[in-house]
Amino acid sequence: MNIICASICYRGYADDEVAATLENAPALGYRFMEIHGPMTWSVEAVEAFDLPAVQARLRASGMACAGIYPPGWGGHDAVDVEAHVRAIEKCVGFAEALGADHVATTGASKRDEAGARERVIDCARRVAARTAGSPVRLCLEPHFGNVLQMPEDFQQVFDAVPDPRVGLCVDTGHFHAAGVDTISVIRRFAPRIFNVHLKDHLGAVSVGIGRGEIDLAAIIAALREIDYRGGLTVELEVEDPQSLPRYTAEAYVYISGLLGTKL
Repeated sequence: MNIICASICYRGYADDEVAATLENAPALGYRFMEIHGPMTWSVEAVEAFDLPAVQARLRASGMACAGIYPPGWGGHDAVDVEAHVRAIEKCVGFAEALGADHVATTGASKRDEAGARERVIDCARRVAARTAGSPVRLCLEPHFGNVLQMPEDFQQVFDAVPDPRVGLCVDTGHFHAAGVDTISVIRRFAPRIFNVHLKDHLGAVSVGIGRGEIDLAAIIAALREIDYRGGLTVELEVEDPQSLPRYTAEAYVYISGLLGTKL
């Protein structure tokens, strides 16, 4: 399991989180990164994405891109869904061009929005159809308060969209905030887990890896139990962004220890 540094690990600390990741993460030991920043999180940003420039920045840093965080699954109405389908489709193309193996994002709507889950299903089905033949996996991620939050939400999507490239990104922090047993989720959805976002939390609050109450050792043990071969993406959404460089360094050491990797 490769340890991946998401660009969110420098959000709020640096003006350009992707640049900060590429500049700082390699010296900490990270060899893989994910683009989670403003350059792909909206439909408009995806339209402006400069693929050759990103490729050049990755080459200069020596890092490899493991994944991209596109705009959310679904939308608020039919027009919005189509815009999100096009944007996620483009991100799949960017991911393939960058050598990444997945895109991962949550739903585009809050949990209480009428018809939101049906629009997520429609969006996922259309993206899967339009990107048929691509090796890039399409991951749905939980967010607390989002239309994608509970295990049943993902089960409904997977039942409706049986494409084997459509799967789950386990987010330890958001599942914890929602009171979900993450280890049970890992065992339940084992064949469809394609990415893991590792966070630590105190309640619903994100803290540095190893500083919270989530049993990350047990989660990694459960991933090994199902023979998970994907990445472990470090995500830090902390309330003290000035500490992000230290937390990002601590995370690499802490997770390497859980994996039994010599530094």
